[in-house]
Amino acid sequence: MKKLVSTLFLLSMLIIPVAGQAQKIGYVNLNILFNEYAKVKGIEKMIESRFNAPKNDLEKIVADIKALEKEIKTNELLMTESKLVTSKTKLKKMVMEYREKGMALENELKAVRNKEMAEFREIVFNVTKKYAEEKKYQLIVNEGVMYVADNIDITKDISSRVNKAAK
Repeated sequence: MKKLVSTLFLLSMLIIPVAGQAQKIGYVNLNILFNEYAKVKGIEKMIESRFNAPKNDLEKIVADIKALEKEIKTNELLMTESKLVTSKTKLKKMVMEYREKGMALENELKAVRNKEMAEFREIVFNVTKKYAEEKKYQLIVNEGVMYVADNIDITKDISSRVNKAAK
């Protein structure tokens, strides 16, 4: 009985201070923010224009590989041994070139996206921190939330401020 009373007393001492303070909590959906940010900054257009030519080069290499594969398959029995070896060697080199250029393009694309995401995160953090201080929020969350009531979803407010900061 003493343990129960002391446990209840301890719990009440922990709950009373928390209940006495009005907690102001907000939620921000980062996916919505990033989509709006990307539109404002024109990230997709920039990436498309920057990577369109290398992407076209890769597509040309793929077409050349397919054409050479078809030629080898169609004429394999008619080719001399040296011509067949030369064609297969050329095909291997083309495949290696495709892989190398593809990896380089993928790495460059990742670097550009990471740079943009880093800028985005910094802007969102600064804007959200300023917003929280102005509006007296104790907690603003963004991930791992199963349900958010409309009255604590501040995504629209943060989005408009992020878009202003991005310009």
